[in-house]
Amino acid sequence: MSEIFGRIQALWDGLAPRERVLVGAAGGALAFVILLFGIVMPIRGAVEDAKAEAEDAARQLALMQRMKREWDDLNGRLVEVEGRIQNGRDGQNLLTLLEALAARAGVKPTSMEKRQSGESERYEETKVEVSLKNVTLQQAVGYLASIENADQPLSIKSLRIKRRAGLSSSGAAADLIDVTFSVSGFKPLA
Repeated sequence: MSEIFGRIQALWDGLAPRERVLVGAAGGALAFVILLFGIVMPIRGAVEDAKAEAEDAARQLALMQRMKREWDDLNGRLVEVEGRIQNGRDGQNLLTLLEALAARAGVKPTSMEKRQSGESERYEETKVEVSLKNVTLQQAVGYLASIENADQPLSIKSLRIKRRAGLSSSGAAADLIDVTFSVSGFKPLA
């Protein structure tokens, strides 16, 4: 190693002062380029990559927190519904309940027909299709609200409304509607 330094020293000593300045400047520039591209740029790239990864991780964390809140909300609602189903184990027959709610709401269903319902491992679903003819929007909303707020866990599905021109009891023109919807009631199997 000292032999190599000796040769370099001999070459350096053999240079004119102007050549020494030029070789020194070229060596300094080479050292600067090596330092810049060999150390500074890789470190800067690693820092930028780390920042990008940190931002991505922060976005993923925010997404996961939002998803957890949504999951907790859905799970809480599921527990509430399952609790209502368990408490409604000895509830009244769905057709009887719907007729009683209709009488309280002041409407007379045109038809109530049991339909085939989906199967579940844990719950028995009873499905009834209800038709109301020539009712006001207020009457229909009152009936649907009473179904939604019943003590038994009921679910209203496939609501269809058809507008119909008609006359009120006083003989004036009235906005009447026909409403058809399905109501599902649930009971635990075990």
